[in-house]
Amino acid sequence: MSIATSPSPWRSRVAIPGLVAAEAISVIGGRMSFLAIPWLVLVTTGSPVKVGIVAGAETLAYVLSGVLAAPLQDRIGSRTTSLLSDAGSAVVMGAIAVTGQFGFGVLIVLSSLAGMLRAQADRSKNNLLKPLMDAAGTDFTRVSAAREGVLRTSGLIGASVGGVAIAAFGAIGAIWVDAASFLVGAALVAFFVPDPAAKEGEPPKPAPAEPYLIALRGGFTYFTREPLLRAVTGMLFFTNLFNQASSVVFVPMWVLTVLDSPVALGSVSAAYAIGMIVGSVVFATLAPYLPRYSALVFGYFVGGAPRFLVFALTDDLTVIVIVTFLSGMVMCSVNPTIGAVIYQRVPGPMLARAGGIIMAVAMAGIPLGGVLAGVVVERLGFVNGVLLSSLLYFAVTLTPVVRHRVWRELNDAGARGPTADPAAALPRGYGLAATALGPRVTLRYADGEWTLQARAGLRRLAPRRALRAKTAAHALAQLEAPAVHEAVRELARQEHDGAGHEAARLRAELARMEFTMSQINVGLRPSHLP
Repeated sequence: MSIATSPSPWRSRVAIPGLVAAEAISVIGGRMSFLAIPWLVLVTTGSPVKVGIVAGAETLAYVLSGVLAAPLQDRIGSRTTSLLSDAGSAVVMGAIAVTGQFGFGVLIVLSSLAGMLRAQADRSKNNLLKPLMDAAGTDFTRVSAAREGVLRTSGLIGASVGGVAIAAFGAIGAIWVDAASFLVGAALVAFFVPDPAAKEGEPPKPAPAEPYLIALRGGFTYFTREPLLRAVTGMLFFTNLFNQASSVVFVPMWVLTVLDSPVALGSVSAAYAIGMIVGSVVFATLAPYLPRYSALVFGYFVGGAPRFLVFALTDDLTVIVIVTFLSGMVMCSVNPTIGAVIYQRVPGPMLARAGGIIMAVAMAGIPLGGVLAGVVVERLGFVNGVLLSSLLYFAVTLTPVVRHRVWRELNDAGARGPTADPAAALPRGYGLAATALGPRVTLRYADGEWTLQARAGLRRLAPRRALRAKTAAHALAQLEAPAVHEAVRELARQEHDGAGHEAARLRAELARMEFTMSQINVGLRPSHLP
């Protein structure tokens, strides 16, 4: 399936948009099947338990495949894996449409195959993005934010289209549409995305055949030796757990007990999704100018626990929707920041294996979230359960602050400006936020005295202290800034002129005092003296 490609300038420009478009179409199709397959199980078996079994089989296969198949993906290449997985997914979805209604056991097997292939398709496209961004010289966080917004929008479209497709064509018809979406995604990758391993005019070279178990163990070894990746993965586990608790327990229970309206349930869900989409657009614009650590901490603090807490404090749907929307906007900084750091922190040969482990651990929190939230609400009641969850979520989001020495490496994970040419001019305003919030040293002259002070954001690194004029002048002389040198020379001239004026004033004052003293001496002289 590998196609030798010559990455022309035109193809390099459209590679990233083409890949993201393929992912977006895959998300739309996946959302449709997410609705259509459970509906097919319900209409053929009438059993909600079997719906859960089929969904669990697909999810389990998705998670395990992301870890266990990663060494094979490294061996055959990300682009080839993407093409094969999309083609295989189209075949499997077609098989579900043809045979799924005739046997529950067949449906479980096919759903597991679908989850396995979808994991490989998703991971391979995710891994393809790194070399494409390297080749384009674009900012990783900006691309991750834009991609996040596109995929969130695709999820909303897919859920809406899925309901319409089931109503228009039935569950089987919607599954056929999903099968077609995989073929479209494969075509976009084949046409727009060059193989990152292919050189100009040469076929791509296969990766060295490392033994499977050694490659698998190497991925786990690399992951355990990276404190930042382990910290990020643990945070994703807990945030997914709490988000699932909110989605499947807290929000539905609040709607049921307060308003008893499915419209309200849709309003809350849509508010968060739309907030994420709007926030992704804003963050994609600002991402290169913001320090990653501060953006992530701010996103967790403002968009995390408050979104839970509001359900225990108000019965007003408008307040809930506004807070949820704002939380979605602010939380949009989290996933792109983490995604960009993973791209830049993990070497290319380890990306599939480390990414599979991160995905597996992060997704493990999803099934636990609903179960634990149900137990908490059942034992403590809704309000107390929400309050406890808000407190725990806030405690989790304190982790980047408590372990700031590890988490501050987010700012050092290969961050760069949005340009491939180091000699090219950076955008206006680049680094302003980093300057305001990051470390800065201030050399100041006032009232005839030079002072030095150092801060990092609001934290004082060194108190203000006086410097000798000679030391300050020597430090400023190291700067290649003619305007600064001219300003210092002008200051020296002003000081010299001021000193001259002061000396003249003092001499005049001294002469006046001498004259006064002479007059006093004359007045004190005895009258009988000549």
